[in-house]
Amino acid sequence: MPLTATPPSSTLPIVITAWCVARASEPSHSKKTVIGFILYVLLVVRLNGRAIIVRASLYSKKIIMKKIQKLRNNILSGRAISVLGPVLYSVYFAKFFANIPDILRVSDLRPLDKSMGMTAKYFHYRGSTFIFDCQFCDEHLEEDSFAFGIAREIYIRDCYFKWHPPSIYDRARTVVDLGANRGAFSTLMTTRAEFILSVECGEQYVPIIKNNMNENKFTNYEIETAFVGAGGSTESDLPRITINDLFRMHNIESVDLLKLDIEGSEFALFDSADWLQRVSAISMEVHPLHGDPNAILKSVTQHGFSYAIADENLQRISDAKQANFIYAWKNA
Repeated sequence: MPLTATPPSSTLPIVITAWCVARASEPSHSKKTVIGFILYVLLVVRLNGRAIIVRASLYSKKIIMKKIQKLRNNILSGRAISVLGPVLYSVYFAKFFANIPDILRVSDLRPLDKSMGMTAKYFHYRGSTFIFDCQFCDEHLEEDSFAFGIAREIYIRDCYFKWHPPSIYDRARTVVDLGANRGAFSTLMTTRAEFILSVECGEQYVPIIKNNMNENKFTNYEIETAFVGAGGSTESDLPRITINDLFRMHNIESVDLLKLDIEGSEFALFDSADWLQRVSAISMEVHPLHGDPNAILKSVTQHGFSYAIADENLQRISDAKQANFIYAWKNA
């Protein structure tokens, strides 16, 4: 892609270009229309006080499409405005452009996430407002990732409900958050649940989860520090337990929604999956480097679930080996 430097100009071309890209990327447009926009729209970004125009060419359209999709999912979407609200979204949009040099340097959105962590606290989801205190999370954890990045993934990209029937969220009264991390998903589910069990093998996250649940004045929750499953990329000295152990320890008879993100140890849970009889819906991130997603799909199908799978861009796919997310539910 040839790069041409031009003198600095006003931010109006940036806003117009961003709007065009967002419009072109909307699902209502055909792929032909999207490609047409990509081929003729100039992507203007601010870098070190100068504007760089990136001209899309035919040979690079797949790469550009992927970048545009990522940009749309994370920044230029109606969902971002809905989740953040107009005022916070304007801050988000401005911080994105202000952080472009650092974003390009590290090749991800962590600089934006760090910057937003000082501002973002109130989020909106399907008519409900809740608190996820990004600043508290970042101040009490020394990690190379930031709380807003998790909020962006779960709330803006909607990674755990994207392909579920709407009723799954609405009817979730008993929720198990397996791989709770900072409690972003547990916090979201305070808008619907009557009881939440947050499970995390990293003990440093416990006070973070407690703070976020207490911020929402949600008291009917429990936190379990344990390693559930086997294998995967997470190392822990905690005792390893099964899902049935988890249900027994917390007197759980049935689960409306089970969310899983346990870094590859999820595959072992489906080797003996009688626990699926007690679960109505599952939202999970899968890690194909540690197992075959087809084995999980076979197991949930045998237990009466319907399912959808999606890739890393949350596009619905049919090839399970390319799956990054699995959505499974039992029809009422």
